[in-house]
Amino acid sequence: MNRRTAGLISVMMAAGLLVVGLWPFAFRPPNRAGWLNDRAGLSFQPDSIAYDPESAGWSAGGLPDQPAAFTMELWLEPGPVPATDVFDILSIDDGGIQSGIVLCQWKTELLLRIRDRAHARGFREVGPSGVMVGQTSCFITVMVDPSGTTFYSNGSRLNHYPAFTVSNSWLNGRLILGNAAAGKHPWMGNVLGLAFFNRALNASEVAQHYASWTSHQAGRLATESSLAALYLFDEQSGQWAKDRSANRHRLLIPERYQVLRKRVLELPWGPAPIGMSDLDDIVINILGFMPFGFIVYCHRRLAKPDGGVWNVVWAVCVGATISLAIELTQVWLPNRTSSATDLFCNTLGTFLGALIARKVQPKTHSVETPPR
Repeated sequence: MNRRTAGLISVMMAAGLLVVGLWPFAFRPPNRAGWLNDRAGLSFQPDSIAYDPESAGWSAGGLPDQPAAFTMELWLEPGPVPATDVFDILSIDDGGIQSGIVLCQWKTELLLRIRDRAHARGFREVGPSGVMVGQTSCFITVMVDPSGTTFYSNGSRLNHYPAFTVSNSWLNGRLILGNAAAGKHPWMGNVLGLAFFNRALNASEVAQHYASWTSHQAGRLATESSLAALYLFDEQSGQWAKDRSANRHRLLIPERYQVLRKRVLELPWGPAPIGMSDLDDIVINILGFMPFGFIVYCHRRLAKPDGGVWNVVWAVCVGATISLAIELTQVWLPNRTSSATDLFCNTLGTFLGALIARKVQPKTHSVETPPR
């Protein structure tokens, strides 16, 4: 292979990596959250979100560091059970690196996750398993007070987690449905109703509310004390879902998919730490750049036969530049994530490819001119 051929292949591979890294070039993708046609409710698919543009105080008062008392009610139809990762159904986002409170799904488990900087993962979570069965309607009640957290399903108590409390400070933020604020955890399914009370309901009230929701009489809850939000999702058209409580909040269903807090080169120990579900992406990012590193090194060596290890350095710099261009452009793509992990893996793949090329190619030897 001559220098010109190696250079042409390098350019073609660089172009291919850019296309693969940025495909499908969706700078303004449609929001895939929408109204159900046959009944009240919102449907969520990947690349979808609904959110309150304004921040709200969901607590009933008290000092910020005191345990809060509140109840969340959600009538859900989960989509197909996900194989990996955790997907955000509802979050109260206060602008921190991680949202203060997140209700999410892991396979068939329903999890309440709260931010905890003292924890190694930056959060704590509890929740029952076997609740989120795909395409099966379930009415979920999450009740939190200073004694702990209690989960109910279809009006019946499931689990109580003593000492798992939530600080009042985590209850100040905007409500987000169907995704994380950073856009990385889209949930699939239908939300048929949502209510939030700034006190802990008792078991009798939980059962009564379940009966009201399932008999399509949830509108009567609007007169209850301590009601902070009530969404019936019965508009079935338009970009706004109305809050029927006295607070009169609104959820926006934007026409175009939006990531509310897009991050540049998100770190692996950030709000979404690397897990087992990311291993496939890591391997692909490394392997995908190894051929590029190999061919770029070959091109450089043909141009600089005596370059030695600097040819490897040159190839790595080229690979890192291509990867950085991809990751920075992904900031403007709502359905892609700008990741420092991807940048590192791409650069590592380039290095390994260049190293292999250096090992398999014969070394050049200078030929001494015999004396005359």
